[in-house]
Amino acid sequence: MEKNKKLIVLGLLALILIISGVTYAILTWTSSRVNIGLTSNCFTIDYTKGQDISGNLKLINVGELFDGPSNFVIKEGMGLSYANLGIKSSCTIEGYGSLYLNITTLSDAFKEGGDSYNALGYALLRNTSNLSNDKLTIENLKGQSFEIIDIKPITNTGTIKLVTEQLSNTELNKYLIVIFVDSVSAGNDITSATFNGNISADAEQGKMPEPVATAITNLYNNASKTTVTNNSINYEYDTTNSLMKDVGGNIRYYGASPNNYIYFNCSDYSNQSSSTCEVWRIIGVFDGKVKLIRNESIGAYSWDNKDTTTGAESNYGKNDWTDARLMKLLNPGYESETTGGILYYNSKRGNCYSGQNNATTICNFTSTGIKNDITRNLISDTTYYLRGQNGVSVYPNEIYEKERGGTVYPGRPTTWTGKIALPYPSDYGYAADLGKCLNKQLGSYNDTTCTSNNWVKSIFTSSYNWLLTPGINSTSAVWRVYSSGYVGSTGVCVAYGVAPVLFLNSDANVKAGTGMSSNPYQLSVN
Repeated sequence: MEKNKKLIVLGLLALILIISGVTYAILTWTSSRVNIGLTSNCFTIDYTKGQDISGNLKLINVGELFDGPSNFVIKEGMGLSYANLGIKSSCTIEGYGSLYLNITTLSDAFKEGGDSYNALGYALLRNTSNLSNDKLTIENLKGQSFEIIDIKPITNTGTIKLVTEQLSNTELNKYLIVIFVDSVSAGNDITSATFNGNISADAEQGKMPEPVATAITNLYNNASKTTVTNNSINYEYDTTNSLMKDVGGNIRYYGASPNNYIYFNCSDYSNQSSSTCEVWRIIGVFDGKVKLIRNESIGAYSWDNKDTTTGAESNYGKNDWTDARLMKLLNPGYESETTGGILYYNSKRGNCYSGQNNATTICNFTSTGIKNDITRNLISDTTYYLRGQNGVSVYPNEIYEKERGGTVYPGRPTTWTGKIALPYPSDYGYAADLGKCLNKQLGSYNDTTCTSNNWVKSIFTSSYNWLLTPGINSTSAVWRVYSSGYVGSTGVCVAYGVAPVLFLNSDANVKAGTGMSSNPYQLSVN
């Protein structure tokens, strides 16, 4: 059986509005019932046009289409169709299907700038009845209760995805598609306005893509919990999936080797593997977005190595991430930088800053940088926190709170908004199994039990590894992780290991994988 196959069934829809004193219209709609499926013909779709309408497609006040907050009212003058999608009862596969409205032509009257902009609309409804030819009439549908899945205006040509849902082999997913014209939005230019399009559907084997954040949150919420106490803070640990919730309510992966592997930065997202993608790791879910860290360093570079002639207060660099040379290497918008600007973000080679007093080194990101616009468009602009505290005798919960509410060196910014940054000290601290790395402050994370039960430490293979948080009593100090595992601070001009972090857009979906190193999560990319 083929693992993935997209199949389409089409129906033709044509709408012609003719207005001369009295509003009326003609709707013609042709279609056929077709079974679609894999080689075993497991997927099925039952599809029909409904009743042809001649002379009674009338302008309808949208305000009259609702009976309560979620019930749609069927009225005279609407165009109707239905589609039932499912898996045949003889098949035991998993699969999901999508329904589309494809707009092929549309009069200017309905487009932005037209007097009838927003007048043409569609509603996608769900009904528990088994819709069929003999039932699909205005009269038969009056008084029935319909769940509103979506209702929107049609304002341009192109394809509108109406819905994507998991399919069942015991019950069909039943949809009613309604076309209507709103009297409130209709203008004089609606006379002779036209609309043409078709309905299509496809189906694929497997589990329906869902937001990565939702998948991870559901793993945590649906698992039994164990209470782990560290620094007098009680944490709820999901020991099945190696997930925990920190003091900020964020869900994080912890421990020696959690199943948090994900393919990212792929040259071919249609064929994701270790040969077409990099492997990254999921740090966790924060404010509905998933935070990733690259599973390997991209090399050793200065956090910043400006001197007094190039904008620093000393010759040891400046710990201001909003202007740091490493930030400009990782992020877009710095094409004018003759050295180091956006080289990683644009997968280029050149010179990068490394060493004191503006020193440089040759760097090449043609194979390790961000590969294409598909990946760039998956990365969310996010606000990162730049506060901290003096001294590393601090527990994970304490540094988490200091990163967001602590102090900064006088005059330094407290936040930065961008795409790619570095891990926080709290990301490193919470990655340890706090039930084993018990009551250890970050300055004592060189304990072998802590290092062997901290998955981020396995990424930090350089002698020293940069973190994002600056020191607050110095113009040039930034936090780092030492090769032995403990956290300290040092001047930003030296070249240390760089493991980029970023947030996925909140609508990034996962389509396959278990998160295991042998089966990383795969992103769904349209």
